[in-house]
Amino acid sequence: MKIRSGFVSNSSSSSFIVLKDALTEEQRDQIVNFQEWAKFFIALDEEENWKDAKVYSTERELYQSDDWNEWHYKRLKYKFQYHDDGYWRMIETDDYLFGATTMDNFGMNYYFNHINVDKNFVRWDDGWVDDPSREDLGFIQQVKQKYRKKKLDKLNEVR
Repeated sequence: MKIRSGFVSNSSSSSFIVLKDALTEEQRDQIVNFQEWAKFFIALDEEENWKDAKVYSTERELYQSDDWNEWHYKRLKYKFQYHDDGYWRMIETDDYLFGATTMDNFGMNYYFNHINVDKNFVRWDDGWVDDPSREDLGFIQQVKQKYRKKKLDKLNEVR
């Protein structure tokens, strides 16, 4: 028999830290105001991609249909369906955006993919924390140096 010692949790809390320099102003706004942007992206997706989709009278009918995988895994309506349910606490500084939640029903990582945030400049953690950890801040310093080098290399290529 196995015995687990220590703290055991099935919490879906989460946090992230992202280097602001690696974000466009639009991406920064899309993260800080993710609930409004998620609504916009859902409406746009429905208008552009699902005009002719079959309409099911109930979620159960949809779940039992052959269309379930297509609908569930491709439609933003289902990917972002919990955008209004969760609370993400956001902290913004000159160097980074930090977000944390105690109930991660809205998949912020899927959202970051949707708005094309470069994963190399994001650090994810499981669990709620009030503020960025020492490791988070160390990560920001590391990627800040990498980002500046990448930018300088691009400038030197142009010359």
